[in-house]
Amino acid sequence: MTSQSSSRGIARVLEWILGVIGAMNCVAVPILVVPDQHELFPLPGLYFIEIASLGMLSIAAVVIQTDDDTRWTVAPWISAGVLATFVILGGFSIGFFLIPAAIAFLLTGIVMDWRFGGDIGRHAGLAAVSAIVQAGLMLSAILLGQPPSIP
Repeated sequence: MTSQSSSRGIARVLEWILGVIGAMNCVAVPILVVPDQHELFPLPGLYFIEIASLGMLSIAAVVIQTDDDTRWTVAPWISAGVLATFVILGGFSIGFFLIPAAIAFLLTGIVMDWRFGGDIGRHAGLAAVSAIVQAGLMLSAILLGQPPSIP
């Protein structure tokens, strides 16, 4: 076995480890936080579903990924960007607990891009755009959820 194929095999194992860590974190954190948020449904519940779905999407991308098909390499980057928004905007609540998943998916994306010779810069830009879109959605939901003020 050549050194290049050996390093690609190690990269694949690293993708699996990081993907599983991120997915487990994305599923476990909402489950552990739900008992504290029962009266605030539906918005936190929808966020929790989104977080768990991001974890499942990213681990599915790692599982489905083949050497011939590189289109799944964007999933961990998008998940990392969206989770970064939860980490920043939810910093005093759930955000702190999502740091491991955001880092794991960012590293998964980097390793996948390295393995396939992908464009890390373009995918990092995609993560930034997904973070901005998620922040816009979250801030819009906050603004729309407030009762109108009476002058």
